[in-house]
Amino acid sequence: MPTVFYKRHGILITDDVYAAWGLEPRMYDLEGLQDLHVEHDGRPARVVLLVAGALATVGAVVAINLTEISGQYVVTAGVLLSVPLTNRALRIFSPGAWHLCARYAGAGVTLFTSTNFMSVMRVRRGLMRAFTASAADVERLDRSGYAEAYGRLNSLL
Repeated sequence: MPTVFYKRHGILITDDVYAAWGLEPRMYDLEGLQDLHVEHDGRPARVVLLVAGALATVGAVVAINLTEISGQYVVTAGVLLSVPLTNRALRIFSPGAWHLCARYAGAGVTLFTSTNFMSVMRVRRGLMRAFTASAADVERLDRSGYAEAYGRLNSLL
């Protein structure tokens, strides 16, 4: 009977298989998974924030030149408040997605995607435990990237 390392979100990780159920069921043999890494897809929010900031700056310069002293204080306060409010709104309405990726049979695959970073890290931790349990020798640990991460952690401590 295989040992289960993670069972949640339609994912089952055992000591020899990663299985995911969803729109299209997928199953990967742990021996074939290599180069496990986490990617973050938060680029669109940064571009929108940059454009909104540029437009707010141009609008503020025009408004300050067209208004008198009392209006300039209002415009300055509005500009100073708009940047943090825009940033917060973008984070709420367009959160970046985190992807757990690997290479399987020479091709890049996305194993798990979520907007919650902790969920992605839990799946990754389950995979790392399964890699450790199924590793028969040091070469398997090197291919999964676990030995390198463990070496880095030891060098930091």
